[in-house]
Amino acid sequence: MNHKLPNLPFGAALTLALLLSACGKQEAVGDVPSSEELARQADAATKAIRDEAASTEEGAKAAVDLASMESYTNALRGYTLMVPTGWTVEESASDDNGRVYTETATGSKLEVRWVENREDAAWSKAVEQVEDGNEGMTGAEVDANEYRASGEKTNGLKSSQRLLRKPDGTMVMAEVTYAGDQSASTAPLAAAILDSLTLQ
Repeated sequence: MNHKLPNLPFGAALTLALLLSACGKQEAVGDVPSSEELARQADAATKAIRDEAASTEEGAKAAVDLASMESYTNALRGYTLMVPTGWTVEESASDDNGRVYTETATGSKLEVRWVENREDAAWSKAVEQVEDGNEGMTGAEVDANEYRASGEKTNGLKSSQRLLRKPDGTMVMAEVTYAGDQSASTAPLAAAILDSLTLQ
């Protein structure tokens, strides 16, 4: 038995071919994301990455128990700083302008002091020492009255520093130094100490 397809006019054959091709799996045009939607999804992904990084940083700070710290206030010079409990005052290195604390077990040190800073000479010198005096240290102005720096000093110790300038031009300097192999535990603690420095 011989089957023959009927002869169709060209237009009908074209229509039939299009109908047959439409039977394959195809995605509706409405299901394809627009460029605006793709951009929104990319922004959302980027925000998720930023949020995760921020939560990691906050988690590191949260690991520092601020409740276990003691407050040191210098009423004469007008500033306050939180100090970890158990860190002892070096009386010979402390005076009315500030204090030096040490943590006996690790050798970590905290120094906070008031500096007269006439005509911003001390401020400029402190910034210059960080930026020009040691390649291992990097610093940046937070604003016109705050400067922060961190890195490795020439003696191999890690250092975190904060400078605050008071309205009268004087300044308060705080620095935490610690051994490099103590970075994992001491760097978040140093950040919490320096963040606690407030002017009165």
